[in-house]
Amino acid sequence: MLLMLENDPLEAGEEAIKHTTTLFAELGAKFFNYLPTLLIAVVVFLIGILVSRLIAKLVNRTLGHKKVGRAAASFGKSLVKIILYVMLAVICLSILGVPMASIITVIGTAGVTVGLALQNSLSNLAGGFVILFAKPFGVGDYIAVGDAEGMVESVTILYTKLISRDNRSIYLPNSIVSSGKLVNLSQNGKLRVTVPVTVAYSTNLDQARTVLIQMIRESGVDCKKPEATVMVKELADSGVILNLNVWVKQEDQFRAPPLLLEHAKNALEAAKIEIPFPQVTVHTAPPVK
Repeated sequence: MLLMLENDPLEAGEEAIKHTTTLFAELGAKFFNYLPTLLIAVVVFLIGILVSRLIAKLVNRTLGHKKVGRAAASFGKSLVKIILYVMLAVICLSILGVPMASIITVIGTAGVTVGLALQNSLSNLAGGFVILFAKPFGVGDYIAVGDAEGMVESVTILYTKLISRDNRSIYLPNSIVSSGKLVNLSQNGKLRVTVPVTVAYSTNLDQARTVLIQMIRESGVDCKKPEATVMVKELADSGVILNLNVWVKQEDQFRAPPLLLEHAKNALEAAKIEIPFPQVTVHTAPPVK
C-alpha cells in the first residue's frame, strides 16, 4: 500500500509532462500550419501601407492644384489615408480568417462607441469639410481666430495648424475655426497698417503731412494703391498725433510699422519739425509772508 502511494506522484508528474509536451506539440503544429497565412497577411499589410502612401501623395499632388488649394490638399490627403488604412485592416483580417460578418459587426459597434466618445472630433471633422468647401483661407494666409493668429501651414481632418510671429505652432480645432469669428488678413494680397506719429502743436500740419507722405513713398513698403494718407488722430497732452495709414504687402505687415517709425523720425528731424516728448510744468505758489 505504501509502495503504491509513493509511485502515484511519479506517475502524476509523468502524465503532466506528457500532457504539456503534447499541448506544445499541437500548438507548434498549428502555428506552422498557420504561418503561411500569417506571412501572407504581413506581406499584404506592408504592400498596402506603401500603396496607401503613394495614393495619398497622388491625391495631395492632384488637389494641390492652384484651383483647389494646398489647404484642401492636406485635408484630402489625411482623409484618404485614414480610409485606406481602414480598408487595409479589413483585408488583412479577412486573410487571417476572421469572418467578414464579425468584422462588420465589430466595425459597426466600434463606430457607434467611438462616435459617442469622440463627438468633438466629429465636429472637427465636419468643420474641416466646411473649411474645404467654403475656402475662407488658404495655406500661406495670415489669419486671426479669437486670440490666436498666425500663418496657415496646413489643414488636417481635425486641426488647422498656424505658425505664429515668434515661430510657435498653434493647433486650432476645425470646429472652432469654421464656426467662430475668423479674420483673413492677407486674402486680398495686401493690408493696411496704421502708425501713429506725434508732432508739436506749433507744427504746420500741411508741411508735416507733405514730409511724411514723401517719406512713405520712399520707404519701400508702400503699395502706392490705395494711396497712403496722413490724418490727425488726436490732440494729445504733448502734441498732435498723426496716423500714417499705409497699404503694404502681406509679407511686409510686421516689418513695415517699425520701419516707418524710424524713417518718420529721420524725415521730421531733417525737416526741422519738432517731435515732442512728455513735459510737466510745475507752478509753485509764492511764499506766505
